[in-house]
Amino acid sequence: MNKKRVLFVSESHHLASGFGTYAKEILTRLWNTGKYELAEFAGYGDLEKCKDVPWRYYSNTPSNEQERKIYDSNPNNAFGLWRFNHVVLDFKPDIVLTYRDPWMDMWINESPLRKYFNWIWMPTVDSYPQKRKWLDVFEQCDGILAYSEYGIRSLERQSNFIKTLGCASPGIHPDVFKPVEDKVKHKESFGLSGDSIIVGTVMRNQKRKLFIELMKAFKTFLDNAPKEIADKTFLYLHTSYPEKIGWNIENGIIENGIASKVICTYICRSCGHWSPSKYTGPVTTCDKCGNKTCFMPSVSSGLDTEDLVKVYNILDLYVQYAICEGFGMPQVEAASCGVPIASTDYSAMEDVVRYTNGYPIPVQKFFREMETWAERAYPDNDALAKIIEEFASLDADARAEKSKLARDGAVKRYNWDDAAKSWEACIDTYTSQERRHKWDAPPTFLENVQMPEIEKNEDFVKWCFGHALRKPEQIYRYDYNNYCKNLDYGCYMDAQLEPFGREQMLNVVNNKINENNFFESIRIGQRQAEQINYVNGK
Repeated sequence: MNKKRVLFVSESHHLASGFGTYAKEILTRLWNTGKYELAEFAGYGDLEKCKDVPWRYYSNTPSNEQERKIYDSNPNNAFGLWRFNHVVLDFKPDIVLTYRDPWMDMWINESPLRKYFNWIWMPTVDSYPQKRKWLDVFEQCDGILAYSEYGIRSLERQSNFIKTLGCASPGIHPDVFKPVEDKVKHKESFGLSGDSIIVGTVMRNQKRKLFIELMKAFKTFLDNAPKEIADKTFLYLHTSYPEKIGWNIENGIIENGIASKVICTYICRSCGHWSPSKYTGPVTTCDKCGNKTCFMPSVSSGLDTEDLVKVYNILDLYVQYAICEGFGMPQVEAASCGVPIASTDYSAMEDVVRYTNGYPIPVQKFFREMETWAERAYPDNDALAKIIEEFASLDADARAEKSKLARDGAVKRYNWDDAAKSWEACIDTYTSQERRHKWDAPPTFLENVQMPEIEKNEDFVKWCFGHALRKPEQIYRYDYNNYCKNLDYGCYMDAQLEPFGREQMLNVVNNKINENNFFESIRIGQRQAEQINYVNGK
């Protein structure tokens, strides 16, 4: 029996990012089943670093100046647009799997080869409602997975036409992310008081991560808690600063008057030593080599996993303070290290905090974000201040019990085997008979069209989709409605409303027709395929 051919679209399994780790864990497990012909199309792939992978490996990275010019001509090329059709023609997958943000993968639905493969997508769903354009594509997928139960609930609340398949949440390695044997000695090894209470977070310095609000909540705690509790409690910020599009961490510390109570991670550029230290600025002096070359970590220059585990184990209470999360992996990593978590009671965080037996932080208010049209949550700072005080007031035995519950919940719910089995179940659900066309089907060539004599704009757009492109199923969907609107009112070009006429629409249609015919001619052997020089593996 022929094995199903599965193409996994990723950032690349070799990267030390969340997306990279996810790809490595899932691909390895799918390969080990021995059930599939497996290939990876890596957005940030490096052929040299991935020469020995057992599965077929396609890189999206340009290799010369000519390719670089093409690559830079469209921002979606960074996600694979310019090579995707050539990759699928070379590999001829039965199923394409993707697991990225909506804007990274939406173009797959426009591929002229879309009818030849099933598409299972796990998009980031971090809020409600989702953009109508995104929902339209979700509805056309052969199946939708989600990172969290919240993601499934959000999609099903908004549409009855999305084929939701469940969750494939990221997992953890409990033998790596685990508690230290003696937390007091661990803290003291870093020059911290053994009886201190450390409230901390591990988050990128981004707009949606509420560092300033976290500082406000911590200041409220300091002002209201009994002195003996406030004196021994500190705020740990493992994040980057300065950050071009992030928060001004220093201003937040100064405004709230908490400089003596904030600890940050510093890494030395000179000797590589790292340590938690009281905040003294974005650059500080290394306590090992004496050079003023210590900086706060970033995504590109951070700690390895072993050292990150040490940071988690310094913390007594972990806080995920954000307006939304697609998942929020540090919560689970912290919980697996036996650190109880407190998280905003919204989006994926509301599931994670309950599975790990943590403290849900109530939402104070929602606001509608212009860019995404989604509801974003502002957590209640006063509520968090009370949670910190409640936790810091617990005796050692009660904190130990909280620690055990956090780890038990994380280990039970979040594991890579379950995530891989979710994908495996989706793959095994589909048969080649369910696809609209097989790879060896007769060609579907389209004819270029001339301007028809049609009075109404809506009827003209209907003719374009139904007659010219032979896609009647797209009539009344998002793109159809958007073209109708553009013809009636114009469209925005470079932030300015410009007329959009039928000639422009006809050019769009004929370009799609030409693209279809180009790849169809390659598929059936009438035209030579491009030379594939960006692939390793079998």
